[in-house]
Amino acid sequence: MARFLAGEMNMKEEIAFRKHAESDQKQLSELKKMEKSWTYFEENPSGKRWNPGKAWDQLHNRLDQDGLLADQIPPGDKRNMLPALRIAATIILILAVGIPALYFGLIRNSDHKSTHTSYADAEIHTVDLPDGSRVYLNAGAKITYPSSFNQGRDVKLTGEAFFEVMSDPVHPFTVRSGKVVISVIGTSFNVKQSKHSPEVEVYVTSGKVKMSVEETGQFITLEPGEMGHTQSENLNQKNQEDPNYISWKTKDFKFVDAELTEVLRELEESYHVSIHTDDVDLEDKKITTSYSEQSIDAILETIGTAFGLNVSHQNKVYYLTN
Repeated sequence: MARFLAGEMNMKEEIAFRKHAESDQKQLSELKKMEKSWTYFEENPSGKRWNPGKAWDQLHNRLDQDGLLADQIPPGDKRNMLPALRIAATIILILAVGIPALYFGLIRNSDHKSTHTSYADAEIHTVDLPDGSRVYLNAGAKITYPSSFNQGRDVKLTGEAFFEVMSDPVHPFTVRSGKVVISVIGTSFNVKQSKHSPEVEVYVTSGKVKMSVEETGQFITLEPGEMGHTQSENLNQKNQEDPNYISWKTKDFKFVDAELTEVLRELEESYHVSIHTDDVDLEDKKITTSYSEQSIDAILETIGTAFGLNVSHQNKVYYLTN
């Protein structure tokens, strides 16, 4: 890459290099960043006064202090560095003063072992992962993931979460929940493990998902609208019929001739509130309606109006009274 940027390649070498770079998306992306940095360096007068030899010495000493050098370079050999190595030192100097491409080198490799853990207490918590994927943790859920995905896109989940995974065919995305492993490339899906049960449910809204039991190797492939769930050591697959299965995340509800007790229970779980109806007779009360991204206050007001009930609340505790 250094020889290419410095114009030291002949035409045959340059054609071969460009062909190879275009077949490797990661290398092509880094090359474009380096070309932009190199152009800026050439157009910046102050940059031309930088000393690449001095930059190399500083970098070498820093790597040596951090114990990142496998072999020691004798001091006398530094003066005999090849031209390409001197150019590489110049590029490293550019990176060292703030070019983001440095992230793909020492910094990223030095911290790949560290992990992060995110919790959702009483509210839904959104987590943005290092690759740009997004996770919506339902209340009580916990996710653990590495600080960078250069060693693989693997996360561990406890509880329920909805995943929106960035597509990357070269690096599959893996979720471990209980005894289940979920593998995808780029898709959106819901994973649910109850606090009181080791069983796991996976519901797919887009793309394809491979759901497997790690101990037995059994697996199934799920497509949009399908749900897989464990039962002891077995995997079962079916179509998801509940329109409100992920309403906790979407806040979209659809009720058709539904019992009011069931509607209120669904609202409690989705908004993480408590709804009391102590002196109200809910027997035989049914409702057909739909809600889209409305607040719990607005929804309960419409229910109260429909059944002639008063609505009041204190913090997250709501009361329906006659």
